[in-house]
Amino acid sequence: MDIILQKYRNAEISTKITVTYIACFILLLMIINAVMYFGVFYALYRPASRSIKHSMTNVQNLMDTLAQDTHAFKVGSIHEPLVAGVVLRVVDDEGNILIDSDAHYPTNEDFNENILKDPSILADESMEVAAYKGALIYRAKSEYSFEKQHFTLYFFRTITSEKVLLDKLENMLLLLDLFGIIFAVAVGHFTSRKVLKPIKTMTAHAQNIAFGRMSGRIEIPASNDEITELAKTFNDMLDRIQDEIDKQQEFVVAASHALINPASAVLGSTEILKKYGFDDKSIFDEMTDAILDSVHNMDSIIKNLFFISRIDQNRQEVSKTNLNLAYLISNAVELIQSVAPSYQIEIVQNDDARIFGDENLILDMLRKILDNAVKYSPDNKEISVTSKVDGGKIFVSIADNGVGIAQEKLDKIFERFFRVSEVDNVRGGGLGLTIARWVADIHDIKISVESELGKGSTFTLIIPAV
Repeated sequence: MDIILQKYRNAEISTKITVTYIACFILLLMIINAVMYFGVFYALYRPASRSIKHSMTNVQNLMDTLAQDTHAFKVGSIHEPLVAGVVLRVVDDEGNILIDSDAHYPTNEDFNENILKDPSILADESMEVAAYKGALIYRAKSEYSFEKQHFTLYFFRTITSEKVLLDKLENMLLLLDLFGIIFAVAVGHFTSRKVLKPIKTMTAHAQNIAFGRMSGRIEIPASNDEITELAKTFNDMLDRIQDEIDKQQEFVVAASHALINPASAVLGSTEILKKYGFDDKSIFDEMTDAILDSVHNMDSIIKNLFFISRIDQNRQEVSKTNLNLAYLISNAVELIQSVAPSYQIEIVQNDDARIFGDENLILDMLRKILDNAVKYSPDNKEISVTSKVDGGKIFVSIADNGVGIAQEKLDKIFERFFRVSEVDNVRGGGLGLTIARWVADIHDIKISVESELGKGSTFTLIIPAV
């Protein structure tokens, strides 16, 4: 039994469905057959046994009455206590038949020769059953004594006269059951194969998928069932995986491109420094400054890449508290001013306001937007910052007079690695505004951008006040 169960567990799903379907079908057939069999024979045996018992009781009562008053006996009175269909036969000790209410019933000798050794379980245990000439017959007996004479009373009742028909019906049911099982096997096998075909297709497709090559999708069945939903889900999963792979490949290419410029600058400056720098102090100072600037640039790119990686893996910690926004704005301006001393960054207005957020992330968002303004204002180096409180919201604007952004590119500036091409040799990897947008989103801050080519850009933050 354990081996069979183990094989069942290790079998294919289609085989399990077929076996389970067949088992349930056979069980259902057995229940239906049992109900039919026992129902039919109960309807035959029960009335016959009850009518005999009732007749035996009536005859016994009659005999008791006659024993007290022999004059009460009348011709035909022996038939009155018999229930319709019950036959009475009275035999003395010598075997003489004294009374026989129906001589057509088999003799006791014939009955004895045809008694069933294994009658139906529904047969009354106190009675005998014989199969005689295509009929099933009950026989019960009782003993009676009167004036030193002993008599045996036999009660007969036909259970059914259609035994042959019942046997044929039983055989027919067995054949129908066998045909039903064969049909169930065929239908179960066909149905399970058909139902599971999309799953097999998905399995084969999944096995053939190679990293980065996910062409082809599962054909969606016309029906609107669980298999259809599974196929749709599988296709959606492939789309998401493909999208993530595309993003990863784009990420690798863009990151390599972002790092190759400062790396090349370091390499070139180092070669010049090695050849000429130690003999010429001006060249030495120029090359070391270039190397240091490139290293800072690479450090910024790498830190942004790690930040993006934490965002993608949901590992970036966020710890929000009540913050003084005016202080954070002043701090951000001072930090950018220190690294860009040639720029004039003016705080036009900085209302006292408190917000609820992560101090490091809010400060980093402000710095990245200010740094973006510096990068794209190579000629006009004036940047203004304004912070106003209005109706429970804080409006922070950072405006520059730089190269501006074309209208068709405004929707792309927050995408990863996107950089406006109007300015050459801009430091960074195009991740600053992407990170700033993520910080804004987790703080329910809305960012809007207004820009015009050649006239500059204005970033406006709408921040909920506490």
